[in-house]
Amino acid sequence: MCTIPLSSLVEMYRTRLGRVPKSFFDCGAAIGYMVCAADKMGMQARGIDVRRYTYPQPRGELFQPYFTSGQIKIQSILDAAPVQADLAYCNGTLTYMNETTLPVALDKFRKVGMLIAIHNTDEDIAAAAGMGRPIVHSEPRLIRSNAWWMDTFRKNGFNVDFDSCHGCFCARPVEKSR
Repeated sequence: MCTIPLSSLVEMYRTRLGRVPKSFFDCGAAIGYMVCAADKMGMQARGIDVRRYTYPQPRGELFQPYFTSGQIKIQSILDAAPVQADLAYCNGTLTYMNETTLPVALDKFRKVGMLIAIHNTDEDIAAAAGMGRPIVHSEPRLIRSNAWWMDTFRKNGFNVDFDSCHGCFCARPVEKSR
């Protein structure tokens, strides 16, 4: 699993929604790199992670202000308020959920313009093993097929497509009928 450059995330959003995002949320912000990059691009940028990561100095000092200002909070998406952002990004975070908590987590993204999520799938595990580079996780992960993830997004109220170029799911909340 790797990250997607912020410029690519913005382009995926622009291509699908016809405008540039003005706000960004990183679910699983780690050291804060993506929040920092979004902030430098002029977006209102926030994030969360379940623990504080350290980054070698002196670069680590670049990210510290995002934590001290509260732009990045240490908390689980399950405990967070609903996310309000044009663009939300989850790099692997959803695989830490189980089938009971995943719908709760996805519900937190009902007010975003688009959620871009990447995570290892059954197909990724098989492809890596076939190349002699098995993917090993030290903790339990929710690894399912692309089709399962697509169906799960749909069942939880999202229009979704899979961007094979970037290996990510692009999910947009379905507006509820009034």
